[in-house]
Amino acid sequence: MDYRTNELELAAFLKARGHKLIGTQPDGRLILFSFPESASADADGYFAGTEVSATELFEAHRHLRALIQQVKQHSQYRSGTNDYQHHGR
Repeated sequence: MDYRTNELELAAFLKARGHKLIGTQPDGRLILFSFPESASADADGYFAGTEVSATELFEAHRHLRALIQQVKQHSQYRSGTNDYQHHGR
């Protein structure tokens, strides 16, 4: 079974640790990130304070934030809504 989280910071940490992001899925207002099951050990390390390269962490964070926007735009497109309709503009 995949390791899943909707916490952006944890997902960025896992990506920076070299785990491949294998999927994303809207989860209410958040995005659910899926990683291989092996990422669960590094998730424990995240909560225990395992260190990771700041450069790699920031790069992973930027990448995932851009991906979140893409997923949300795709989700809005599929549901037939967009920001203009959502905000009454």
